[in-house]
Amino acid sequence: MNSLSRRSFLQVATAASTAFALSTITAGSARKAHAQPGSMIGRIVEVKKGDVNIHTYIAPPASFLVTSHIIETPNQLVIVDAQLLQTAARDVLAYAESLGKPIDRLILSHQHPDHWSGGNLFADVPFVTTQTIANAVQADIDNGGVQARAQIVGESEVPPEPRVPEGSLTAGTFEVDGVTFEATIVENAEAPEHVVLRLPEHGVLIVQDLLYTNGHAFPGVDRENWIRILEDLREAGDFDTLLSGHGMPTSAGEITQQIQYLTRANEIAAEASTGEEVAAALTEAYPGYEVEGILSFWSQFFNAS
Repeated sequence: MNSLSRRSFLQVATAASTAFALSTITAGSARKAHAQPGSMIGRIVEVKKGDVNIHTYIAPPASFLVTSHIIETPNQLVIVDAQLLQTAARDVLAYAESLGKPIDRLILSHQHPDHWSGGNLFADVPFVTTQTIANAVQADIDNGGVQARAQIVGESEVPPEPRVPEGSLTAGTFEVDGVTFEATIVENAEAPEHVVLRLPEHGVLIVQDLLYTNGHAFPGVDRENWIRILEDLREAGDFDTLLSGHGMPTSAGEITQQIQYLTRANEIAAEASTGEEVAAALTEAYPGYEVEGILSFWSQFFNAS
């Protein structure tokens, strides 16, 4: 129950569209270039870390508060993840353009479509990830994932020509405009593979969907391994600013909260007979948590073979 075959996981990823009930968003509501936060469907939260400014775009609750992070160095931008909705991705691009600096690259953290679907709008920007993640994106496209999501969010909110990132990203260190980035690759946690990024000189750790800030989490591939990865990150203790894949930027203490949540989820799942039981118990255990819609995925994990 804690792990899935690659085929069944892709089926779940393709079915992700069923969880995006976007009744609060007007389909096709395009944004003008150089939009400011007041005109966006989401919102921007800024964190300043020395000579680096971090601009986190947080999508509306109906889109699970999914994030894109714009890392602003003195002269360039690095963006992490590209949103699900075309409207939200336009917001991210427009806001980035309003900063008046070139985008060095767009990095995809993992294969889930709420993080890569908007990549088509960054046509002149290198779009990079690992080869494994790139292959999974291609598989989702080939298996009809984009068309399935269009039935939920509308044709105008899915990419007319989905963009598959280059699989050129590997573990190691790279520099952008004199700022050091460290990429680590972890496997079999919330998704089959995740890119974790550190800005070691600035105390910043970008974990994306290894962490949901004050929100319910996707059931994942292997929650026990996910917990071990989080424990290792917590033990390293080389950061004070944490950027998650859903919700607000936060601090190191949120890792402990995520570990506790996953531990409780395992305990509940071990006693439950259905995904609906797990969802109800987690809602009761965490009454203030957001993105409750993601709990619907538990049913598919109980039914997966």
